[in-house]
Amino acid sequence: MQLINISAAEMILYRLQALGVEFIFINSGTDYPPMVEAYSRLKSEGCLVPEFVVCPHENAAIGMAHGYYLATGKVQAVMVHTNVGLANAACGIINLANSNIPVIIFGGRTPISEHSHFGCRNTPIGYGQEMRDQAALVRESVKWDFELRYADQAGEHVDRAWAIANSLPKGPVYLSLPREPLCETFATDSAALNCRPSQQPISFSPAPDSLSMAATLIANARHPVIFSQRGARTRQAFDLISTFVEQWAIPVVEYWGTEVTISAAHPMYAGNEPAYWLSKADVVIVIDSQAPWMIESMNVNPDCKVIQIGPDPLFSRYPVRGYQSDVNLAGETDTIFKLLDNALKPYLAEKSASVEERYSHVAAHNKKRKNHKR
Repeated sequence: MQLINISAAEMILYRLQALGVEFIFINSGTDYPPMVEAYSRLKSEGCLVPEFVVCPHENAAIGMAHGYYLATGKVQAVMVHTNVGLANAACGIINLANSNIPVIIFGGRTPISEHSHFGCRNTPIGYGQEMRDQAALVRESVKWDFELRYADQAGEHVDRAWAIANSLPKGPVYLSLPREPLCETFATDSAALNCRPSQQPISFSPAPDSLSMAATLIANARHPVIFSQRGARTRQAFDLISTFVEQWAIPVVEYWGTEVTISAAHPMYAGNEPAYWLSKADVVIVIDSQAPWMIESMNVNPDCKVIQIGPDPLFSRYPVRGYQSDVNLAGETDTIFKLLDNALKPYLAEKSASVEERYSHVAAHNKKRKNHKR
């Protein structure tokens, strides 16, 4: 064991680097001198740490972390300035939560002490920006929140934040950083700087019985349809769904879609209007959609079965969401469609004639719709 002295700010940078975070999108203030000093010192020593990206507003910082995850699948970090910065970031954090986007958000906190501690208050603004519970600004939208109290806990808090953000269903997490513990130094084993995470994210797959039930419903459906809003999320899921709907002749409706599920040029792409397909459906597959259609104006037929797919098929964060769910398949979209494909293989030969007939009808209808819109 090789003991070294390190500040909490330095430990945070080391752990973010070890966890694969490449950028810290930051709108800084009087709370972050320890972070700036740590970054400057470590960079001057040739250490690898995430790059700071200075942002003119917290909306931009959150938006960049959001977009970077969508483009790369990699979790990034955001640092905002005390309660005012967190308040500015709140709308973006709501978007992260509603879209299941994992981001590690740090909020500087006004120094707790008025004297005698390194990092104590040294400007009047430290009084006006104090709150009894700063995290309450975003608590309903984050999966986990805490406040750094002791410098030697910085590394384990960052690891925990990363693991919870990446656990299904994914989402943002928040850690408050008072200036005094950020400045504080402590002795640690040098191996702790770049070691593997102390906690791992949670993932899961659908229960075998639920997969079997879903496969039976899909194989025997005459008019199945998919409704999707958050889309495929990954290239692998995009390819899997594209092949799946081609193989089983299932139209895909993107009502209020926020991300792409399949190509708009795909013969099974059915646009964004739910009414026609919902009125005919005997089996509906909902992919990660908070509101796949509007119940007030239309709903499934009385004998229709609904399969809900996603990391949280019942959208348990939402107080009110009354969409029917006969079978829930919980997990990552790509994992679910791999398993569904395997579960449906035994039915493929038997159902080939009816699937071919359905394919011709769906493709022709979608082609007519596209031509009509031109």
